[in-house]
Amino acid sequence: MTRIHFAADHGGYELGLALQARAEAAGHDVVWHGADELDPGDDYPLFAIRVSTAVVTDQDAGVDAFGVLVLDEGAAGVIAANKVNGARAVAAASPRAAANTREVVDANVLVLEGIAFEENAWLTISAFVTASMPHVVDRGRRVLQIEEYENSGTIEGWAVQLEPDQIAVSHDRL
Repeated sequence: MTRIHFAADHGGYELGLALQARAEAAGHDVVWHGADELDPGDDYPLFAIRVSTAVVTDQDAGVDAFGVLVLDEGAAGVIAANKVNGARAVAAASPRAAANTREVVDANVLVLEGIAFEENAWLTISAFVTASMPHVVDRGRRVLQIEEYENSGTIEGWAVQLEPDQIAVSHDRL
């Protein structure tokens, strides 16, 4: 069962609650991080930090977890969420874009704008939590480089080395 950490500010509050209910109905383990009530004066950074921190903590503990933020200003939420070490937050407005972010950068927090249509938003979340990064050396190396810079401020060039038995051999014949 996948755990999904949800939060929404005033601009995404109603949609966030509807998506939370759909995730629960689909059998996901859902954790709501706020807002607790509609507050036109609330601020998105608190919610972005809460969700991202919970996702990273869960993933570090081996829990299959993702985050979903539903915000008035999606791009701003992406920036705030990515301030958490280990968070890879992205905005995606379609299922295809959401799946692509998982496949390319192993994104773990999805940011949706509160004006999204519920059905499309739900399909986007579903694609996000079911997609995965393929076991491709180049993509893994790039994520490691991002994490290296995040933790040390440099990219010394993570060289992902494969053992001979890990290299795919093609036996195609003409």
